[in-house]
Amino acid sequence: MKQTNEMRHIRYFFYKHGANAQQVSRKTKKYILGPKMTKRALKERLSAVIVTKSKYPEPADISDEFCPNCGCESSKTTGNMAEYPEVWVKETCLRCGFLVGMADNSSWDYALEHPEENYRLD
Repeated sequence: MKQTNEMRHIRYFFYKHGANAQQVSRKTKKYILGPKMTKRALKERLSAVIVTKSKYPEPADISDEFCPNCGCESSKTTGNMAEYPEVWVKETCLRCGFLVGMADNSSWDYALEHPEENYRLD
C-alpha cells in the first residue's frame, strides 16, 4: 500500500505540476518535503551555520546548506539561462520559492553568506 501512495504523490507532484510546490495539495507537499521547521529551530540552525570564504573562482564553503526562510533542504535550479561564455543560474527553495543561491558571471553566491542583508540576494 505504501508503494502505491508514494507513486501517487510523486506522479501528482512531478508530472501534473512540473515540480512547482506552490500548486499542489498540502498532503502531497508534506509527503515530498516533510514537515515545516519551527521558527525557533530555524533560528538555532541559522546561528550554527559556519561560512568559510574561498578565493575568487571558488564558492564559499558552508557547513549546512538549506533555505534561510523556511529551513527546507530541497531546491530547484534553473540551469544556465545564458549562452556559453556567460553564466546565469538561480536556485530557489522548492517549498517557499525563496532565492537560495545564484551565479551571475561570478562565483556561486549563497543566501546564507549574507545574514546582514536578511539573507536576501538581489
